[in-house]
Amino acid sequence: MYQVLSILSLSLRLYLCYLTIDNIPILKNEIWNYILLEIISLYTLLRLITYFEVGIFYKKGEYPEIGIVAYFFIYLINLGIMYIVMLGLTKMKVLPI
Repeated sequence: MYQVLSILSLSLRLYLCYLTIDNIPILKNEIWNYILLEIISLYTLLRLITYFEVGIFYKKGEYPEIGIVAYFFIYLINLGIMYIVMLGLTKMKVLPI
């Protein structure tokens, strides 16, 4: 069951990242695209933040299925927040500089 949930979670997260982060208007600028996806890597930043947030209440090794589900939903929340912030900054003309 763990492997199925893990693959399903990863597949859905990758697809949702494609729908959100990859389609932010700021990424149409070649320079910002390179900075945000290669140098800073929003994906890595999102994974680290989510990993630490889940670690606050979930002890590794205890019911791994619960850990995967918790990680997935917290990742979605973080992804939504990041998308809204980036979209808002783009609409307010703060980004791209």
